[in-house]
Amino acid sequence: MHAPANAFHGRPRLPWFTLGLAALTAALYGLAGGTPSGLVYDRAAIEAGEVWRLVTGHLVHLDLHHLGYNLGALLALGIAYELAPFGGPRRLALHIFGVGGLAVTVTLLAVFPDTLRYCGLSAVLNTLYAALTLGLWKETREKIWLFALAANVAKIAWEAAFGPIFSAGLAWPPHLGAHVAGLLAGCLVALSGPSRISDEDPESLSQPEPANA
Repeated sequence: MHAPANAFHGRPRLPWFTLGLAALTAALYGLAGGTPSGLVYDRAAIEAGEVWRLVTGHLVHLDLHHLGYNLGALLALGIAYELAPFGGPRRLALHIFGVGGLAVTVTLLAVFPDTLRYCGLSAVLNTLYAALTLGLWKETREKIWLFALAANVAKIAWEAAFGPIFSAGLAWPPHLGAHVAGLLAGCLVALSGPSRISDEDPESLSQPEPANA
């Protein structure tokens, strides 16, 4: 008899990247408040050379409700991803927030030129959600993780048709195009390349590993 698959086996480790990013996001809100004019994604300012907004726009939020919702999701999803054997802090930083943030930013710049201002972490959290659920499915082959991913797709479709579910009342409505870009980036991250990167062995970053069955 085989033991049930456990997607979180291995020795415990501190999810330092998630905790650090959550602390940075909270600190930015504490210091700069909601919708800080010098940090949000502002297309005109970016075209004028204020390129830091391409990064800080993902880290600042409209108000305390917006911040709290995204911080809660970041902590839950980020800690789970860092503790999963296919995750870890370096993969979370480079493949999720690097690839996801780039995908969302490029989408805003190239596909939605009419989007003049934007802020918040939710689009990149869609990258994390997709990578986590698909990673757990690859690790365990349990269909519940595919249903979880499908539920997020259904949420985005519902919001496109009927309006926001969790973020109704925000001054700026959710940008569904950015959310879709983040979700697709997460699917790409999860389905391409090796499914694991060891955070204990630096050489594993450059050496291919066999894909899990």
